[in-house]
Amino acid sequence: MNWRILATDGSQSDFDRLSDEERAALANDLFGWVETGPPKANRLILRGLELFEDRVPAGFTVTYFVDESAPYVGILRVRAS
Repeated sequence: MNWRILATDGSQSDFDRLSDEERAALANDLFGWVETGPPKANRLILRGLELFEDRVPAGFTVTYFVDESAPYVGILRVRAS
């Protein structure tokens, strides 16, 4: 199964703040999810929505939601850990 990884409009400013090197490292981590899917290690419930917030090897914390029926990952936020 191949997963689609989508940056939401709300996360675009987070990506824009990254240097080219940081963006490349983060992209490398996120592209790893295409085949395996996201880790879904740290589950959060926010106003009834299931979200996940995981640290990736590049040193960022990524907040995202998952739709396993599609399957896709929607990136909501990226911040330095």
